[in-house]
Amino acid sequence: MSIIKPSVIKEIAKEIMIGNTCYIHRYTSKITKVDQSIEGPGEKASQEKIIAELERKIEDYVKIEKLNTQDQLSIMKDFLEDIPDKSVRKQISNALNRENPVRNFNQAMESDMELNQHWRNFKSEEYQRWVSNFIIEAYNY
Repeated sequence: MSIIKPSVIKEIAKEIMIGNTCYIHRYTSKITKVDQSIEGPGEKASQEKIIAELERKIEDYVKIEKLNTQDQLSIMKDFLEDIPDKSVRKQISNALNRENPVRNFNQAMESDMELNQHWRNFKSEEYQRWVSNFIIEAYNY
C-alpha cells in the first residue's frame, strides 16, 4: 500500500462529513466516492452498480462511511474543551445533554458565526484525524 497523502485524507474527511462513503483501493490507494445524495433513477442505478462491484471485491478496499452518532457526539464534546468562553461552553454542554443532542448542537453553532467557524475548523481537523486513524487500523499498521 502506498502512503495516503494528507490532501487525500482531507478529501475523504470532507466526503464523509457530508454523508458520502469512500472506498480506498488497498493496493493503488485510488479513492472511489459514493455520493449518497444522488436521487435520479438512472444515476441511482449507475451508483448501485458501482457499489455492487466494490462490495463484490471488498477485500481489496477500505470502506469509510460517515461517522456514527456516538463518534459525532464525541467530537462535539471534545469541542467543548476548545471553547474559551465558559458561558458559551455551558450553553453548548446543555445543548448536548438534552434530547436530540446533535440537532441542538448544530442549532447552537448556527446562532454564532464566529463560533460556527471555529467549530467547522475543529470538526475538519478531527474528521481528518479520525480518517487517518481508521486507515491505519484498516491496514493493520
